[in-house]
Amino acid sequence: MFLQPVEIGSLKISGNIFAAPMAGYTDCVTRYIACKNGAFLAYTEMISSEALVRNSPRTLSMLKRFPGENILAVQLFGSNPETLGRAALIAAENGAGLIDLNAGCPVRKVTQKGGGAALGRDIRKLSLAIRAMVKAGLPVTVKIRSGWDETELNWREAVHAVIQEGASAIGFHPRTCRQGYGGKADWKALGEMSAASPVPVIGSGDLNTPSAVLKMLKETSCSGVMIARGAVGEPEIFSRTSSLLNMGMPGTPPTPEVRLRNAKNHLLLAAEAFGENAAARDMKKHLAAYVRGWPSASKLRSNLMKAANISAQLALLNGVIQEGMV
Repeated sequence: MFLQPVEIGSLKISGNIFAAPMAGYTDCVTRYIACKNGAFLAYTEMISSEALVRNSPRTLSMLKRFPGENILAVQLFGSNPETLGRAALIAAENGAGLIDLNAGCPVRKVTQKGGGAALGRDIRKLSLAIRAMVKAGLPVTVKIRSGWDETELNWREAVHAVIQEGASAIGFHPRTCRQGYGGKADWKALGEMSAASPVPVIGSGDLNTPSAVLKMLKETSCSGVMIARGAVGEPEIFSRTSSLLNMGMPGTPPTPEVRLRNAKNHLLLAAEAFGENAAARDMKKHLAAYVRGWPSASKLRSNLMKAANISAQLALLNGVIQEGMV
């Protein structure tokens, strides 16, 4: 059986299928929906340690949890070990149950300030950051990449630092920073890490279907997986994957009508949590992902992107649902 519990420090998580942290996506509502659909843990989007230490109201609001979110798994990014340590303590004081250090983000605006994959490139600073963060008293996980580029594959050194400084698990996206999200993830490296690491290794990269998750678990023997882009617009991927791992058959993919009803539910929950104006603006990327896969979807998607407010968005969704135009 490939559906297994995972122990991350003092935390005992009943399953090994997680919702990955995604900047701009994994707010409290999206995490709630992921967990309701079968994710056993869902990470926040990456949160700036500098802004958290400065008590930025917007950044503090990113620590908001939805009722029923059992473990608040907070991902932090930054380049200053002392600041990261202080931010971890603030997160703990605000209810976090787990802290993740982002040492893998390839986005230029993050790396040019020394965060993300640039922090993963500097093993000494990475070690100091982990050492500072574990002092907050919570389990710490660290998300890394294979290295900066093909000439600088330093994941083995990064793993040594992670373990030596007391982190409880490793999230591994086996692409280089230079690859970004292109090319293929190097599952061979993931398998090598999984075989050698004394702490759980959570794999990510190219997990867009339940069968891809099963293949990764079989080929690499990693402890668990993080599903990222594969869950955007299709949160059922978590329950479908659980079904495949547990029973040998994935659940049925959502029909267009189910997708539309899910989009409407997500939009209403976002409006309740963040207000109608914010929901109408920030939900467009989610709506675009929900509305795909049938002949008339592109027209509806275009209209949703042009809609001026949440009332117009809901009217478009309701109209298609009621008329059965899918």
